[in-house]
Amino acid sequence: MNLQISGKNMDLTPAIKEYAEEKLGAIVRFNDTIIETRVTIERGHEHHDNVYTVTAHTHIPHDELHCHVTHADVNAAIDLAKDELERQLRDIKEKYASKNRKAQDTQREMKSIFKAEELEEQDQD
Repeated sequence: MNLQISGKNMDLTPAIKEYAEEKLGAIVRFNDTIIETRVTIERGHEHHDNVYTVTAHTHIPHDELHCHVTHADVNAAIDLAKDELERQLRDIKEKYASKNRKAQDTQREMKSIFKAEELEEQDQD
């Protein structure tokens, strides 16, 4: 996974960058097909100086995830962004698993219908 972290209206310290890489790099365990994650850590300006906003865009095959989190503590904002991306990845995983289960159930139903028809035909002969 390609992870890009940038800062806006603030200097991105090595400690903040390392923390974001550690936390947001861990989302790979939920989906190993993640292509790229772009994270922007923004500090509020003027009278919102003590507010941090973390925006993340994650690209996976056939989909793109976005999250936008605001908090007074930069580390807490990064944690909330990670939690949101994890939730979205779990939802997508469940969505595809559910579709697969439905397709398998339909396939089983079709097989049983055809089997029943074959048995009826054999009984008629």
